[in-house]
Amino acid sequence: MARVVAVHGAFNELWGPHSLTARWLPAVQDGLWHHGVTLAPEDFAVCFYGDLFRRNPARDVPEEIARTRAGAEELLAEASGGAAEALQQLFGKALYDRTVDLVAIMTSRADLSEAVHARMTAVVGPDTRVVVAHSLGSVVAYRTLLAHPEWNVHTLVTLGSPIGIPLLLDTYVPERRNGIGPWPGSVQRWVNVAAKGDIAAVVPRLADLFGDRVEDLVVDNGVRAHDPEPYLNAEVTGAAIAAALVAD
Repeated sequence: MARVVAVHGAFNELWGPHSLTARWLPAVQDGLWHHGVTLAPEDFAVCFYGDLFRRNPARDVPEEIARTRAGAEELLAEASGGAAEALQQLFGKALYDRTVDLVAIMTSRADLSEAVHARMTAVVGPDTRVVVAHSLGSVVAYRTLLAHPEWNVHTLVTLGSPIGIPLLLDTYVPERRNGIGPWPGSVQRWVNVAAKGDIAAVVPRLADLFGDRVEDLVVDNGVRAHDPEPYLNAEVTGAAIAAALVAD
């Protein structure tokens, strides 16, 4: 099994595991290049679950889609303190509409979490030392690692994580004690990287939410603040992955 497993974020429903690997593996290798470490293609895998969010015209009823979207908009408005218009201005209309669709699917499919969980358990094996998770993938990775303390994963690297957003935090990390969420399973090191201007990383310091063992780092991805490739090829991301691989 792969030594490094990458978990993608939202809005990848039109991609696939092979196309994401073609994009992400070179970026990871570029990050490792800073530290003189190499990674063979067979040692890298993508946990792909984007197809689970893809609309199916033969199955999805337009009236039901409209109802779930309305419910999702209400949920987003409530989570933002009624500032739905402010969210639209922040995200832009296209991204806001996609976010509404995402929330609608997440809240309407009871089996979705289990299906996503199964995708990750299929690619993580005894040789997996590092899980690198981007955006919503950080929530997927955190929850799955939490459920599998028997795994041998040494390092979790989260990139542009939105897990600090109250809606996600309350939904997916309800077990907090004194405001601190439980540690993710077997992980010995958690490195969280947030880029300047990344609107998804609303709470860039995860140490405040999961304890001071989390190493919070800041990078500058330029105009591609939330894009995965600039995160993956960053020197600090490569350093975290390299340290786990070299120590293996």
